[in-house]
Amino acid sequence: MIVGRPISEICRELAASAETDHQTVLAQILRMASLEAARTGTRHQDDTTIRDRLVGTWDWDIANDRVYADSKFARLFGVNADLASRGTPLKDWLNAIHPDDIDDVTADINRSLTTGQVFSREYRVISHGATHWVYARGKCTLDAAGNAVRFPGAIVDITREKIDDYQLSIAPT
Repeated sequence: MIVGRPISEICRELAASAETDHQTVLAQILRMASLEAARTGTRHQDDTTIRDRLVGTWDWDIANDRVYADSKFARLFGVNADLASRGTPLKDWLNAIHPDDIDDVTADINRSLTTGQVFSREYRVISHGATHWVYARGKCTLDAAGNAVRFPGAIVDITREKIDDYQLSIAPT
């Protein structure tokens, strides 16, 4: 029995909503996520909370080392929302990443900066005494000379799925 809606379908709906709100970068990222989810066949178990689980978006101005983010994203990373709206250095955001995940996350960021490849990663964020699993996806824009210029993206809280997967993996057989 197949349970839940396909994540690809949910991402397409969120992309349409983002497009309506004139958030074209977010809409593009969600369309990319939809294609990836369609490839894997991933399904979501709880349709009622998917929109709430889209934590937020960021846009990194690389030349000036300023990450601009919405208040939900800032809250998750323990960054002041007013500062986030004005832009803060990338290190402010990296500080919240779990110590066991930071090396892989920074390696993937650097790969995207040099190649323009899509950044797509699950990792843990620690703030306000809590650990959250997140799925982040973004795409670095390179200029004509191949230099990284901007790096926008979106992040979704996947803690519930990680907990459910863990509980299934330890369930008696």
